[in-house]
Amino acid sequence: MSKKFSIEIIEAPMTNNKQQKEFIPYELALELKQLGFDEPCLASIDQTDFIHIKGTEYPIRGAMIYNAIDCPTYSQAFRWFRENYNIDISINTVYSKYNENTSKKYGGVIDNEFYFTNVGFHDTYEEAEIICLKKLIEIVKEVSNEP
Repeated sequence: MSKKFSIEIIEAPMTNNKQQKEFIPYELALELKQLGFDEPCLASIDQTDFIHIKGTEYPIRGAMIYNAIDCPTYSQAFRWFRENYNIDISINTVYSKYNENTSKKYGGVIDNEFYFTNVGFHDTYEEAEIICLKKLIEIVKEVSNEP
């Protein structure tokens, strides 16, 4: 008589939510790589947005790492744009007194000698970071395509 075994595979990401916020999403990491980003990174990320801190053990997962690429932090990505394209970003806290309650928002500004772009107001700092990074990628792609 044979025994039946049941194996349960548990997702166990190597980062917690606070650490996860430090790294850019896969789609943006891929776009940066396509623009030529090749800086050493502390982590890699796969298509499922699973972040693995380099030098640590991979957790047991239900599947392999899918097309993992280097994953920069937001500060590393912004520094890369600043050093390679001379484009700066600034994310500021803005308070609105036009509502019944004072509302805190985050506004992003991208500028250099040729561009000044306000990326609007967002509910969280993280939303403003993502929007700024997407806009930086868009600007560099436009400049790269100019004759």
